[in-house]
Parts: sequence; structure tokens; C-alpha cells
Amino acid sequence: MLDTIIFDGWKSVLRIAIMSMLAYPFLIILLRIFGKRSLSNVNIFDFVITVTYGATLGSIITSDKMSFADGVAVLFMLTLLQYIVSKLSVNSKGFADLIKANPSFIYHNGEFYEASMNKHRIRKDDLRGKVRQQGLSSFEQVEAIVLEGDGSLSIIKKQETQSKDAFEGVERSDA
Repeated sequence: MLDTIIFDGWKSVLRIAIMSMLAYPFLIILLRIFGKRSLSNVNIFDFVITVTYGATLGSIITSDKMSFADGVAVLFMLTLLQYIVSKLSVNSKGFADLIKANPSFIYHNGEFYEASMNKHRIRKDDLRGKVRQQGLSSFEQVEAIVLEGDGSLSIIKKQETQSKDAFEGVERSDA
């Protein structure tokens, strides 16, 4: 048993090399055909698909129980499902609302939305860091902080004249 831990023969090494040369380019071509959206982390479904791509590619390359054809079928089906879901979310607001997380105010007009911060496990220290990253020294310079549907934080600086149409659809859980 110990003799196969470090090296188990050239057959498995050669299989890994061949599968890598076949599977990786196939995935790149598949993603290019289906478009840029396939790799964006817009919603939880996209995140799951992206992680599953990696796990599947790893299985194709390392598992001797999965043929290249099996791997192609899995990668193609994952990409097709992701494409269908993204098309449905573009064409159906109801479906989009079902799979996408809504943005939420974390801070607005000088007020921290504590319930929203607790729900999303965000601390004031996290927000201070994001404000500093925007080159700001005080929350007084901030109009709003929004937790976007993809988990990123948007910092909106105060301005004298600005439209508020970007706040449309943002949840206000504390106000």
C-alpha cells in the first residue's frame, strides 16, 4: 500500500495529462460559446454552477471512473442549465425575483440598518473598511451603503444634485 502513495505507475499519470489536455480546453470553448454570463457571480445559481464546474473538471481529470464523454455531458448540461436559468431570469421578472437576492440598505442618510446588518452578518468595522477603500474618511460623506444581490457592498457618496433612481428596488428592512 505505501508503495502506491507516491507513485502508482505511468498509466494514471498519462491519463491525467491527456484528460487535462482534453477537458480544460473543452470547458473554455463551451464557456466562450455560451457567453460571458456563464462565469459571473450574479446570483446563487451562478455561484453554484461555477463551483460545480471546478469540481466536475477535477473529477474528469483525476477520476478513472469518469470518461471524457461523461465529463463533456456533465459540463454541457451544467452550461445549458445555467444558460436556461439566465434566459428565464432576463425574460421573466417573477423568475428573476425567485432566484436573485434583492439589494438591501445597510446604511442610508446617516442611519445604520441594524436588523439588515445582523441578518447579513455585517459589522460596522466591515463598513468602515469599505468606506476607507473608497477614499472617504467619514460616514458623513456617504449617502448610502447597499448590500448588492451578489454579496458585494456599494458605497454611494453624497452629492448635492443627484437622482435617486439607482435606489429603486433596494430593500429597507429597518426603516
